[in-house]
Amino acid sequence: MGFFRVLCAAIVAGFFVTSAVAESPLVLAATDSSAPVLQPSVSELDSLSTDVSVIAPIEEEAVELKGHQAADATLMAAVEMGTAEEVAQAAPLAPPEPTLFADIDLTTQRLTLTDKAGVLYKWKISSAGGGYVTPVGIYKPQWTERMHYSKQYYNSPMPYSVFFHKGYAVHGTSAVGRLGRPASHGCVRLRTANAKKFYNLVNKHGKGLTKITVRGTPPSSPMVRDHRPRRRYQASPSYQPFGFFSAYSYQPPRRRRYRRRRYSSGY
Repeated sequence: MGFFRVLCAAIVAGFFVTSAVAESPLVLAATDSSAPVLQPSVSELDSLSTDVSVIAPIEEEAVELKGHQAADATLMAAVEMGTAEEVAQAAPLAPPEPTLFADIDLTTQRLTLTDKAGVLYKWKISSAGGGYVTPVGIYKPQWTERMHYSKQYYNSPMPYSVFFHKGYAVHGTSAVGRLGRPASHGCVRLRTANAKKFYNLVNKHGKGLTKITVRGTPPSSPMVRDHRPRRRYQASPSYQPFGFFSAYSYQPPRRRRYRRRRYSSGY
Protein backbone atom coordinates (compact mmCIF):
# COMPACT_ATOMS: atom_id res chain seq x y z
CA MET A 1 0.00 0.00 0.00
CA GLY A 2 2.79 2.43 0.80
CA PHE A 3 4.40 2.04 -2.61
CA PHE A 4 1.06 2.51 -4.36
CA ARG A 5 0.42 5.80 -2.48
CA VAL A 6 3.85 7.20 -3.41
CA LEU A 7 3.29 6.30 -7.08
CA CYS A 8 -0.06 8.04 -7.17
CA ALA A 9 1.34 11.19 -5.56
CA ALA A 10 4.15 11.35 -8.14
CA ILE A 11 1.68 11.04 -11.05
CA VAL A 12 -0.52 13.85 -9.68
CA ALA A 13 2.48 16.15 -9.10
CA GLY A 14 3.75 15.56 -12.63
CA PHE A 15 0.36 16.44 -14.07
CA PHE A 16 0.24 19.81 -12.24
CA VAL A 17 3.83 20.71 -13.30
CA THR A 18 3.15 19.91 -16.96
CA SER A 19 0.00 22.02 -17.03
CA ALA A 20 1.78 24.99 -15.42
CA VAL A 21 4.64 24.93 -17.94
CA ALA A 22 2.28 24.61 -20.89
CA GLU A 23 0.29 27.67 -19.77
CA SER A 24 3.42 29.92 -19.41
CA PRO A 25 3.62 32.87 -21.94
CA LEU A 26 7.14 31.95 -23.05
CA VAL A 27 6.17 28.44 -24.05
CA LEU A 28 3.02 29.71 -25.78
CA ALA A 29 5.03 32.26 -27.78
CA ALA A 30 7.58 29.65 -28.78
CA THR A 31 4.99 27.06 -29.87
CA ASP A 32 2.45 29.42 -31.39
CA SER A 33 3.76 31.12 -34.56
CA SER A 34 0.77 33.48 -34.62
CA ALA A 35 1.58 34.88 -31.18
CA PRO A 36 3.02 38.43 -31.27
CA VAL A 37 6.73 38.85 -30.57
CA LEU A 38 7.51 41.31 -27.78
CA GLN A 39 10.09 43.91 -28.84
CA PRO A 40 11.33 46.88 -26.76
CA SER A 41 10.38 50.35 -27.93
CA VAL A 42 12.82 53.11 -28.93
CA SER A 43 12.27 54.99 -25.69
CA GLU A 44 13.06 51.89 -23.68
CA LEU A 45 16.29 51.42 -25.70
CA ASP A 46 17.26 55.06 -25.04
CA SER A 47 16.65 54.63 -21.33
CA LEU A 48 18.76 51.49 -21.32
CA SER A 49 21.60 53.17 -23.21
CA THR A 50 21.67 56.08 -20.76
CA ASP A 51 21.91 53.75 -17.80
CA VAL A 52 24.94 51.86 -19.13
CA SER A 53 28.27 53.54 -18.31
CA VAL A 54 30.75 53.80 -21.20
CA ILE A 55 34.46 53.14 -20.40
CA ALA A 56 36.69 55.60 -22.26
CA PRO A 57 39.92 54.18 -23.74
CA ILE A 58 43.13 55.01 -21.86
CA GLU A 59 45.50 57.20 -23.83
CA GLU A 60 49.07 55.85 -23.72
CA GLU A 61 51.83 58.41 -23.32
CA ALA A 62 54.52 58.34 -25.96
CA VAL A 63 57.89 57.23 -24.56
CA GLU A 64 61.00 58.73 -26.11
CA LEU A 65 63.42 56.03 -27.15
CA LYS A 66 67.10 56.67 -26.46
CA GLY A 67 70.37 54.91 -27.23
CA HIS A 68 70.10 51.31 -28.28
CA GLN A 69 66.30 51.38 -27.91
CA ALA A 70 65.99 53.85 -30.80
CA ALA A 71 68.44 51.79 -32.86
CA ASP A 72 66.45 48.62 -32.18
CA ALA A 73 63.17 50.35 -33.10
CA THR A 74 64.65 51.57 -36.39
CA LEU A 75 65.96 48.09 -37.16
CA MET A 76 62.60 46.48 -36.46
CA ALA A 77 60.82 48.99 -38.70
CA ALA A 78 63.25 48.23 -41.52
CA VAL A 79 62.73 44.49 -41.04
CA GLU A 80 58.93 44.79 -41.11
CA MET A 81 58.78 47.09 -44.15
CA GLY A 82 61.54 45.67 -46.37
CA THR A 83 62.26 42.32 -47.88
CA ALA A 84 65.08 40.04 -46.83
CA GLU A 85 67.31 41.26 -49.68
CA GLU A 86 66.69 44.92 -48.82
CA VAL A 87 67.44 44.31 -45.16
CA ALA A 88 70.67 42.48 -46.06
CA GLN A 89 71.78 45.35 -48.32
CA ALA A 90 70.80 48.09 -45.86
CA ALA A 91 73.56 50.07 -44.18
CA PRO A 92 74.36 49.01 -40.59
CA LEU A 93 72.98 51.16 -37.82
CA ALA A 94 75.34 53.39 -35.88
CA PRO A 95 76.25 52.08 -32.41
CA PRO A 96 74.73 53.87 -29.40
CA GLU A 97 76.68 56.80 -28.02
CA PRO A 98 78.51 56.24 -24.72
CA THR A 99 77.22 57.85 -21.54
CA LEU A 100 80.27 57.44 -19.26
CA PHE A 101 83.74 58.75 -20.16
CA ALA A 102 87.03 57.95 -18.42
CA ASP A 103 89.94 60.11 -19.61
CA ILE A 104 93.31 58.78 -18.40
CA ASP A 105 96.15 61.29 -18.87
CA LEU A 106 99.50 59.57 -18.45
CA THR A 107 101.38 62.88 -18.54
CA THR A 108 99.66 64.33 -15.47
CA GLN A 109 98.87 60.90 -13.96
CA ARG A 110 95.20 61.81 -13.53
CA LEU A 111 91.90 60.12 -14.36
CA THR A 112 88.92 62.38 -15.12
CA LEU A 113 85.52 60.70 -15.01
CA THR A 114 82.61 62.49 -16.72
CA ASP A 115 79.12 61.80 -18.00
CA LYS A 116 76.72 63.82 -20.14
CA ALA A 117 76.03 66.14 -17.19
CA GLY A 118 79.69 67.08 -16.66
CA VAL A 119 82.74 66.15 -14.60
CA LEU A 120 82.12 63.64 -11.81
CA TYR A 121 85.55 62.93 -10.31
CA LYS A 122 89.26 63.65 -10.77
CA TRP A 123 91.63 61.11 -9.25
CA LYS A 124 95.37 60.45 -9.03
CA ILE A 125 96.59 57.31 -10.75
CA SER A 126 99.74 55.26 -11.16
CA SER A 127 100.47 53.98 -14.64
CA ALA A 128 103.31 51.75 -15.85
CA GLY A 129 106.71 52.45 -14.38
CA GLY A 130 110.10 52.03 -15.99
CA GLY A 131 110.38 48.87 -18.05
CA TYR A 132 106.60 48.49 -18.52
CA VAL A 133 103.98 50.12 -20.77
CA THR A 134 100.38 51.19 -20.33
CA PRO A 135 98.68 50.86 -23.76
CA VAL A 136 97.48 54.13 -25.29
CA GLY A 137 94.21 54.28 -27.24
CA ILE A 138 90.42 54.29 -27.00
CA TYR A 139 88.85 51.26 -25.36
CA LYS A 140 85.68 49.87 -23.84
CA PRO A 141 85.51 47.72 -20.71
CA GLN A 142 85.73 44.06 -21.63
CA TRP A 143 84.91 42.52 -18.27
CA THR A 144 84.86 43.42 -14.59
CA GLU A 145 85.68 41.55 -11.42
CA ARG A 146 85.21 42.66 -7.83
CA MET A 147 88.37 40.93 -6.57
CA HIS A 148 90.95 39.67 -9.04
CA TYR A 149 94.35 38.14 -8.32
CA SER A 150 97.10 38.61 -10.88
CA LYS A 151 98.29 35.31 -12.30
CA GLN A 152 101.29 37.01 -13.88
CA TYR A 153 102.57 38.95 -10.88
CA TYR A 154 102.55 36.61 -7.91
CA ASN A 155 98.79 36.63 -7.11
CA SER A 156 98.83 40.34 -6.38
CA PRO A 157 95.35 41.55 -5.34
CA MET A 158 93.50 43.79 -7.80
CA PRO A 159 90.23 44.94 -6.15
CA TYR A 160 87.43 46.36 -8.30
CA SER A 161 89.12 45.56 -11.60
CA VAL A 162 87.77 46.95 -14.88
CA PHE A 163 89.69 45.28 -17.71
CA PHE A 164 89.84 47.39 -20.87
CA HIS A 165 92.59 45.74 -22.99
CA LYS A 166 93.74 42.13 -22.64
CA GLY A 167 95.19 41.89 -19.11
CA TYR A 168 95.33 45.65 -18.46
CA ALA A 169 92.81 47.00 -16.00
CA VAL A 170 91.85 49.94 -13.84
CA HIS A 171 91.88 48.64 -10.27
CA GLY A 172 92.43 49.62 -6.67
CA THR A 173 95.69 49.49 -4.75
CA SER A 174 96.92 49.82 -1.21
CA ALA A 175 100.12 51.58 -2.31
CA VAL A 176 98.48 54.99 -2.13
CA GLY A 177 101.83 56.70 -1.49
CA ARG A 178 102.84 55.99 -5.09
CA LEU A 179 99.72 57.53 -6.65
CA GLY A 180 100.48 60.49 -8.87
CA ARG A 181 103.55 58.93 -10.52
CA PRO A 182 104.29 55.80 -12.58
CA ALA A 183 104.72 52.71 -10.44
CA SER A 184 102.75 49.76 -11.86
CA HIS A 185 103.39 46.89 -14.24
CA GLY A 186 101.06 48.42 -16.83
CA CYS A 187 97.67 48.66 -15.14
CA VAL A 188 96.10 51.90 -14.00
CA ARG A 189 96.00 52.05 -10.21
CA LEU A 190 93.50 53.99 -8.15
CA ARG A 191 92.79 54.40 -4.50
CA THR A 192 90.56 51.45 -3.57
CA ALA A 193 87.60 53.67 -2.61
CA ASN A 194 87.84 55.48 -5.97
CA ALA A 195 88.22 52.21 -7.86
CA LYS A 196 85.00 51.01 -6.22
CA LYS A 197 83.14 54.11 -7.43
CA PHE A 198 84.45 53.64 -10.96
CA TYR A 199 83.56 49.93 -10.87
CA ASN A 200 79.98 50.66 -9.76
CA LEU A 201 79.48 53.38 -12.38
CA VAL A 202 80.72 51.12 -15.18
CA ASN A 203 78.27 48.40 -14.14
CA LYS A 204 75.48 50.98 -13.82
CA HIS A 205 75.95 52.55 -17.28
CA GLY A 206 77.01 49.30 -18.93
CA LYS A 207 80.28 48.22 -20.49
CA GLY A 208 78.99 49.02 -23.98
CA LEU A 209 78.19 52.63 -23.02
CA THR A 210 81.52 53.34 -21.28
CA LYS A 211 84.44 54.90 -23.14
CA ILE A 212 88.00 54.72 -21.75
CA THR A 213 90.62 56.96 -23.35
CA VAL A 214 94.31 56.53 -22.48
CA ARG A 215 96.57 59.29 -23.81
CA GLY A 216 99.76 61.18 -23.12
CA THR A 217 103.34 60.23 -22.35
CA PRO A 218 104.27 59.21 -18.81
CA PRO A 219 107.12 61.01 -17.10
CA SER A 220 110.42 59.22 -16.72
CA SER A 221 110.49 56.81 -13.84
CA PRO A 222 112.93 54.27 -12.38
CA MET A 223 112.82 50.62 -13.28
CA VAL A 224 110.09 48.68 -11.51
CA ARG A 225 111.51 45.90 -9.42
CA ASP A 226 109.56 42.66 -9.21
CA HIS A 227 108.93 41.31 -5.75
CA ARG A 228 109.73 37.74 -6.59
CA PRO A 229 109.44 35.27 -3.73
CA ARG A 230 112.88 34.31 -2.54
CA ARG A 231 113.94 30.74 -2.98
CA ARG A 232 114.36 28.87 0.23
CA TYR A 233 117.46 26.74 0.29
CA GLN A 234 117.36 23.48 2.14
CA ALA A 235 120.42 21.88 3.56
CA SER A 236 121.42 18.75 1.68
CA PRO A 237 123.05 15.90 3.58
CA SER A 238 126.62 14.95 2.75
CA TYR A 239 128.52 11.83 3.79
CA GLN A 240 131.55 12.47 6.01
CA PRO A 241 133.73 9.38 6.59
CA PHE A 242 135.52 9.39 9.97
CA GLY A 243 136.35 5.76 10.56
CA PHE A 244 133.96 4.21 13.00
CA PHE A 245 132.22 7.58 13.43
CA SER A 246 131.16 8.01 9.79
CA ALA A 247 127.82 9.79 9.48
CA TYR A 248 125.83 12.28 7.39
CA SER A 249 126.27 15.91 8.21
CA TYR A 250 124.24 18.90 7.00
CA GLN A 251 126.13 21.87 5.68
CA PRO A 252 124.47 25.28 5.59
CA PRO A 253 123.50 26.56 2.11
CA ARG A 254 125.71 29.02 0.38
CA ARG A 255 124.25 32.51 0.68
CA ARG A 256 123.87 34.53 -2.50
CA ARG A 257 124.78 38.16 -2.54
CA TYR A 258 122.20 40.54 -3.93
CA ARG A 259 122.99 43.99 -5.19
CA ARG A 260 121.10 46.60 -3.28
CA ARG A 261 118.72 48.58 -5.42
CA ARG A 262 117.44 52.01 -4.65
CA TYR A 263 113.90 51.50 -5.84
CA SER A 264 111.28 48.89 -5.17
CA SER A 265 107.87 48.36 -6.69
CA GLY A 266 104.45 47.06 -5.85
CA TYR A 267 101.96 45.26 -7.99
